[in-house]
Amino acid sequence: MVDKTNEYHRIDLAWLRRENLLRPGRWSTLTWSRGGRPSGSIQVAVNTQSIRLVYRQRRHGEEWQDVNETVPLVETATRFGGGRQWLQCLSCRRRCRILYGGTLFRCRRCHGLKYETQYEPPFARAATKALKIRERLGGDSGIDDPFPEKPKGMHWTTYERLRDEDERLQGAWARGIMTRLAGTRNPE
Repeated sequence: MVDKTNEYHRIDLAWLRRENLLRPGRWSTLTWSRGGRPSGSIQVAVNTQSIRLVYRQRRHGEEWQDVNETVPLVETATRFGGGRQWLQCLSCRRRCRILYGGTLFRCRRCHGLKYETQYEPPFARAATKALKIRERLGGDSGIDDPFPEKPKGMHWTTYERLRDEDERLQGAWARGIMTRLAGTRNPE
């Protein structure tokens, strides 16, 4: 069975940026927990063109080993100037936004991980997408509740596009549920 991304510790470059943890010279300790119990921690030191990861790991039944790795930060040009920063996986050299911690912190492909949604049937994926649209608009209820109001500052064209997409996704979800209940194969 293939492992899923939500089962692994992760270092997300976007989260580090939002939390203002990417200032050169800064040391931070990231911690994870499962069920309210600590499940891991890592020290992260930021340099101008890399981040250093300091942690301990062990394979099943072996002794603990100290790991001290420097992960390059690479930049790609954006369409209208500027650049976008990425982490570079130390195994495959691929650019990625998130590193996942198994024995070592590597990209999703190197760990052979899949996203949780890759296991959903198409009609359930439609429901997940509809919920994400509603969350984006500030809603926190189910897809059978009224569509959220337009947030202040959002363009009407964007809001209407999202409302139309939600309607399409709800139709796909309803067809899938009806097909599943009828015991036939989903035509999507």
